[in-house]
Amino acid sequence: MAAQTSSPDSQLTLHHLCEEDFPWFLMWMTKETTSSLSLLLQTTRNSKEIIMLTGVIDGRTRISLLTLYAASFTRLKTGYTIQAGEYSIQQLQVNPLLLNNQQALFSLMECYTAYIFSHIAAKKILWEIHQLDKLYHELAAKAGFRAMTGRPEMPWMLYEYAR
Repeated sequence: MAAQTSSPDSQLTLHHLCEEDFPWFLMWMTKETTSSLSLLLQTTRNSKEIIMLTGVIDGRTRISLLTLYAASFTRLKTGYTIQAGEYSIQQLQVNPLLLNNQQALFSLMECYTAYIFSHIAAKKILWEIHQLDKLYHELAAKAGFRAMTGRPEMPWMLYEYAR
């Protein structure tokens, strides 16, 4: 899956987590070890229940990590019950170097949603975002996620993306 970035000759691509991602992945998962990451990789390989994707620019620079869970693996803090065919974004990590590249940043979520619907056959993607995460709220809105009604006293806002 590819999308154009701000530079016309740069390509944003997605791929499933693999062994070559370990050093980069360890930056985000400080409590993990190479052996636990290997187990995680073996568990999620070819799985439709837990999907881990990395975003890459020009085939070399790791810029993001997305973890997506099916209904059987997660409960949402907002109380929404995930149904069959629905997936929940449980982790999105963005390389800080990408924060100044707005076009690539917004293309990233569009690329992820297109991949999820075309390769996983999801019916809906749900994303709980903490009220303090302004960047993620903006990413969700630009990618076409719709804020669902929630309880105002909750620190989490639930977004949905359905086709």
